[in-house]
Amino acid sequence: MKNRLTKRFWITALIVAVLVAITLSATIVSAIAKNVAAQPRTVEESALATPDNRGDKMINERIYATTHNRSRWLYDLITVSGKATLTDSNDAKKIFEAARDCGVISDYTEEDMVLPLTRFFVAQTTVRALNYKQRNPGRIADINSLQSAMATMAYYGYFLPDVNNMVYPDKEITAEEYEGLLTQLERYRQLKGKVILAFGDSIMHGSGNNDEGIADMIAEKYGMTAHDYSVPGAAMGLWVGRSHIIDQLRLALNDLIKPDIILINGGTNDMNHVSLGDFTEGYDMTNTSSENFTGGFEKTMWMLTNNYYRVPVVYVRAHNMDLGSDANERKFGERALDVVEKWNGTSVDIYKDTDLYTEDSYMRGRYTYFDPAFGNAPDSIHPNALGYATYYLPLVTDEIMNQLIKE
Repeated sequence: MKNRLTKRFWITALIVAVLVAITLSATIVSAIAKNVAAQPRTVEESALATPDNRGDKMINERIYATTHNRSRWLYDLITVSGKATLTDSNDAKKIFEAARDCGVISDYTEEDMVLPLTRFFVAQTTVRALNYKQRNPGRIADINSLQSAMATMAYYGYFLPDVNNMVYPDKEITAEEYEGLLTQLERYRQLKGKVILAFGDSIMHGSGNNDEGIADMIAEKYGMTAHDYSVPGAAMGLWVGRSHIIDQLRLALNDLIKPDIILINGGTNDMNHVSLGDFTEGYDMTNTSSENFTGGFEKTMWMLTNNYYRVPVVYVRAHNMDLGSDANERKFGERALDVVEKWNGTSVDIYKDTDLYTEDSYMRGRYTYFDPAFGNAPDSIHPNALGYATYYLPLVTDEIMNQLIKE
């Protein structure tokens, strides 16, 4: 009897053990299956799955390093600029052949195809593909005469000099830089052929940059056409002996310009010479006086609205400069923004939305014109090429895109 009980005990224990083992095995298999199902199948998915931002960055950089090189850059550049039609972004030899045939590169060897993608290579190829003129924003310490493409790219704001006036031609393009370059190329594709009409004073005109102003620089960078009627010293209000911005508009109307977008600035020359004035009630400016700033600007906007139907008007408020009182700068600048809002235009506020403050000795020495009439001292008012490229072009171009390229 005792032996039968013992035997039954061990049989029962064995059955329980087997059941426990089966249950544990099923749990483990299920966990493994869930884990495998949750595992990303690609490197990109892995980057998205990890909660560690540093891990994300490392993986993204690794992806970039293996997928972006000289042939990939040439493929993107040639495709967007329309230099050639390519269908295979992975055929490096055909891409280099196409780049050579359309003049983006002079020639190449097999070694060239595997060299790092540097800033200088991007500069050389971009200048050729987009037919840029040779430009220079000022002294750049680490480029020589054979690297003039780097100076041109700095002029247009692709690679801005650092505080030591260095642009580092041999530096490899980072993932972030590559994305930024692609954004610029896409903007070129979208804006090419469009027409800018510009009015205003010396800031719009580019008096500190060999008369190459905001509209000119943007048009050249993106393959557009600029008709710039701005005049140095021009004012919105009537001021004897000065050009009036409303007269610039009359000239453009006589020339039958058909713009896609209009840029206008003004107020810098008004603030110390004409009164601020008051708004005219309503929208009929027939009898509005142009003797004050507000009246002159309202009448100008009225003429723009009635003569360029549905053409976007973008007002560019100038930077914070060393000209008269800060209170006057704020008063006239804020009134200009209000006038533009009344007339359904849009504004780019360089004064408020950037840190360009040329009462500061460092900023005026770096970003404004050195006037020979004043012993080659910075004039504290007129941006040089670097000032435009750093502060004006990015924000103005953003607004042009907002107005012309609707998502």
